[in-house]
Amino acid sequence: MRMYKRSRLVGILGCAATLAMVGCAANSNVTPLTGATTQQQAHTVPSGPEWHYSNGVLYHTPHVMVTRQMATGQIKSAILLSYGGGPVLVTPKVYLIFWGYKTYGDPDHVKRLLKLYSKNMGGSGHNNIYTQYYQKVGGTTTYITNPTTQLGGVWEDDHNSVPGSPSDAQVAAEALNGVAHFGYDANGSYVVATPHGHNSAGFGSQWCAYHGAAFTSNKLVSYTNLPYMPDAVPQTNCGANIIAPPSDESGTDEGVTIVQGHEYGESVTDPNPPSGWYNGGYGEIGDICAWQNILNDPFGPKSYTSQPMFSNATQSCVHTY
Repeated sequence: MRMYKRSRLVGILGCAATLAMVGCAANSNVTPLTGATTQQQAHTVPSGPEWHYSNGVLYHTPHVMVTRQMATGQIKSAILLSYGGGPVLVTPKVYLIFWGYKTYGDPDHVKRLLKLYSKNMGGSGHNNIYTQYYQKVGGTTTYITNPTTQLGGVWEDDHNSVPGSPSDAQVAAEALNGVAHFGYDANGSYVVATPHGHNSAGFGSQWCAYHGAAFTSNKLVSYTNLPYMPDAVPQTNCGANIIAPPSDESGTDEGVTIVQGHEYGESVTDPNPPSGWYNGGYGEIGDICAWQNILNDPFGPKSYTSQPMFSNATQSCVHTY
């Protein structure tokens, strides 16, 4: 997903993909973070123009998934994602944080859908797309795997209050609350699902979700801000009723699996954006294919509405690998 300051959607597309370290390290004083399953344990505190410290939280400028309205449409062929030397999630797991869902309600049953989707995605042909990508640490190349079980845990957090419109720093802080609850997983994608009526500024008009990195206790944390998709105005901007839904979804909820699938794939292949797999002109693995050729993909015994993801092997957007 392309990196933006959400308030103005300022990109970093001028940074060369081959030098795509944290905050475009070739042009800043950012210290890249590297590693493997211990890969996200950094030896220095990151700094630079894309790292921000607010309310006690150090976090990187997030990468957003744009709305259907803002998507650029079909892309050129014969492009590639380039590896920036940073970490990937080798044995990926997702940790779902339902922030304030009990307090503010879940009229569209998003929680149930997210749990089922996360439970069934492991081992799927769709998630197998990520296995062609790898990281390099100390001369060792390690490819991403596709474990059958990728749901690491579910937490319904109704103890920490949810602001009316959570800031980037507040979402990052809630992700770190999730780390404290679940424990730290270097291969974890911590998803902060904000509740009905409490979405961050710009949701639904400029972007549908975003992922980024936070830093705590000398460790890097990959996290996602996943707003309440049916709250988008219009709902179609973030995927509602885009095609006929499968049996486990309603048309209203289709954006939930499209957008979370997009974010999860980018967290797996580029958890510390843009130091993983990135293209300087088109963004991350999901950006290149965003809002194109949406299908109901099989995930074990179920099917869920999904976008394709970019395959370097075929230099195209694919639904399976």
